Amino acid sequence: MEEDMLHKLNQIRVRKSETVVNIDNPSGYRLIGKGKQGAVFQIDEHRCVKVYYREESCQQELRNLMLGGQAGICPKVHFWGSDFIVMDYLTVPSLYDYLQQNAMTRSLAAKIIKLLETFEEVGYNRFDHSARHIFMMPDETMKIIDVVHVIKPTPVYFAQKLISDMGQYAPEFIDYVREISPQWYDLWVSQPDFEQVMTMIKEKSEASNDND
Repeated sequence: MEEDMLHKLNQIRVRKSETVVNIDNPSGYRLIGKGKQGAVFQIDEHRCVKVYYREESCQQELRNLMLGGQAGICPKVHFWGSDFIVMDYLTVPSLYDYLQQNAMTRSLAAKIIKLLETFEEVGYNRFDHSARHIFMMPDETMKIIDVVHVIKPTPVYFAQKLISDMGQYAPEFIDYVREISPQWYDLWVSQPDFEQVMTMIKEKSEASNDND
């Protein structure tokens, strides 16, 4: 372990009140994001560190990163402390960004379904993962971040957030899912709010197109 890096990591303090995130960062590492569990800093071109508000969140995410890492769907973890995890820094586009420039295809839909099936294989049971946290790797696989809450007391099968993030391509994705995986299709369309969600996505997409 690099002693200088560890010294810098131990200097970073991240605190959160109800409305304000307070970051004390004398390390010099660049802040690249902050969210509900903590803040992320870039260490170098290959690594980043996530510093958590709560040690419990750090331990939850570490466990889930390790589970996902065994199946190749999470960034490699390099080392960790009581309130931080150093992992691979993903510089590839997210699925959300990818779909801003590229259309939905049957091949892409199949990869997304394969990812959700891998969730199930490793023990994740929250399938409602944001497309902003799914990354398109050069070898055509996918990796995910933000996995603190991917294991829930009650499973979340309806991937509402994921489908909503697809915008105009959401209906096309659902059509492909019907062909590729009738099990997932039947599970989703049987949800009480499925039609309402799809209508909201359509209206939002049409409003966005009108503003372009």
